[in-house]
Amino acid sequence: MSYVSRVTKDLDRWISRGWVDADQRPHILDDLGTRSRGWTAAGALAILGAVLLAMSALTFVAANWDAMPRLIRFGVLVAAMCVSMFGAGRSLDHGAPALGHALAVLGVALFGATIMLTAQTFNMTSFRNTAVLIWAGSALLTALVIPSRPVLILATILGGLWAWLEIGNPFVGGALWSYGPVWLISAVAASRMDSKVALHLLAAGLILWVGHLFYWYDHQTVIADIALHASATLVFGTLALAGAVLRDRHITGGGILAAWCAVVTVALALALQFHLDGDSSRDNLVASAAYLPLALPPLAMLIGLQSLRQLTGQTRFGVSTGLLASAALIFLIPYLAPAESESLILRLVIGLLFYTGAVALILQGSTGQARATGAVGIAAFIGQTLYIYAETFGGLLDTALFFLLGGLILFGVSYGLLKLRPASDAGHPGDAS
Repeated sequence: MSYVSRVTKDLDRWISRGWVDADQRPHILDDLGTRSRGWTAAGALAILGAVLLAMSALTFVAANWDAMPRLIRFGVLVAAMCVSMFGAGRSLDHGAPALGHALAVLGVALFGATIMLTAQTFNMTSFRNTAVLIWAGSALLTALVIPSRPVLILATILGGLWAWLEIGNPFVGGALWSYGPVWLISAVAASRMDSKVALHLLAAGLILWVGHLFYWYDHQTVIADIALHASATLVFGTLALAGAVLRDRHITGGGILAAWCAVVTVALALALQFHLDGDSSRDNLVASAAYLPLALPPLAMLIGLQSLRQLTGQTRFGVSTGLLASAALIFLIPYLAPAESESLILRLVIGLLFYTGAVALILQGSTGQARATGAVGIAAFIGQTLYIYAETFGGLLDTALFFLLGGLILFGVSYGLLKLRPASDAGHPGDAS
C-alpha cells in the first residue's frame, strides 16, 4: 500500500472519530499530491538507460581504440560528457527531473571514463588510485550542486570503491585512515539531502572499514583473539549509540547508523561467548598492553553517550543500567576468560547480562522512534536462547520442553513490557491490524 493510500485510509478513520475536520480532507489530500513520491518506475528506467548509454560509449571507444587518433578519443568522451551535463541542466529546468538525474549520472560516469581512458591514452600511471578518488569527489560535488540523490548514490559507491582498491593496493602501507574524512563528508551530504539509500551504503561501508582497521591492528600487535573481539564489540556499540544520539536530535541517518551498528554489536557479543569454550587468550600482561588502548576509549565514550541520553530523557534508567552493565562485562571478559574459561558461573553471568542487554534494547525500541533497535533486541534474545540450548541444555532437556520453556519466557517478557509501556503508547484496542 502506498503512502498516499495509507494516509487516505487513516484520514477517513480520523474523520469518523472526530479527530479531523471533514472540511480539511481535500486540502490534506491535495498537499499529499504535491509532495515528492520518491523514486518512480520511469525514473528508475531512465537511470538504467543512462548506465547503458555510458557502457555504450565505453564500448564504442574501446572497439575503435586503435583506429581513432588520441585527440579524437579524448574529444569524443569530453563532448559526450558535456552534452550529458547540459541536457541534465535543461531537463531539470523544464520540469523533467527523472531525465535530468539520469543524464547527470551519465555525465558523471563519462567523466570517470574520460579520466581512465585519457590516462591510458597518454601512458600516465600511478601507484595509487587517486583517479578514482577524484572521480568520487567530482560526483559528490555534482550531486550537491544539482542537487541529485542518484548522483550522490553513485558518489557513495565510488568512494567505497576507492577505499576497497586502496586496501588491496600493495603500495599502501598501514591502515587506510584517509577513508574517514571521505566517509564523513559523504555522510553529511547524504544527511542534508535525505538520501536513505546513500546512508545505508555508507553505514555498510563504515562497518567494513572499521572491520579492516581491526584486521590491520591484529597484524600489527600481539593481542589475544578474545581481546580483539571484545574491543570490536565495544567500538561498534559506541558507534550504535552515536547514531542513536544523532537520531535523538532528528539528524537524518542517525537511526540508520544506529540500526546497522546495533546488529553488528549484538552479533559480536553473541559470538564472544564462543571464546569461552577453550583457552583462546594469552596472558593478562599481553592483553593489557595491546587491549587497554583499544578498548578503554570506546568504553569511556559509550558511558558518556549513554549518560547523555539518560540526562536528556531519551532513555530510561533501567535501560541505561542494563546496557552499561553489559558493556562493562564485555570489557572484563578478556581478563576473566583465561582463569575461568570452563566456569559455569561465568557463563551464567554472561548469559544473564546478555539477556539484560537484549531486554534493554527491546524496551528502548518501544519508545516509538527506535523500532529497529527493538527488533535487534528481540533477535538478540532469541539468539541467546538458542545458544544456551546448544551449549548447555542440548543433552539435558527434551527439545519440545525447551522450546515450551522458551515460549513461556518470551510471553513473560511480553507481559512485562506491556505493564511497563506508558499509557499514552497503549493506543486504542480497536486499532490493532
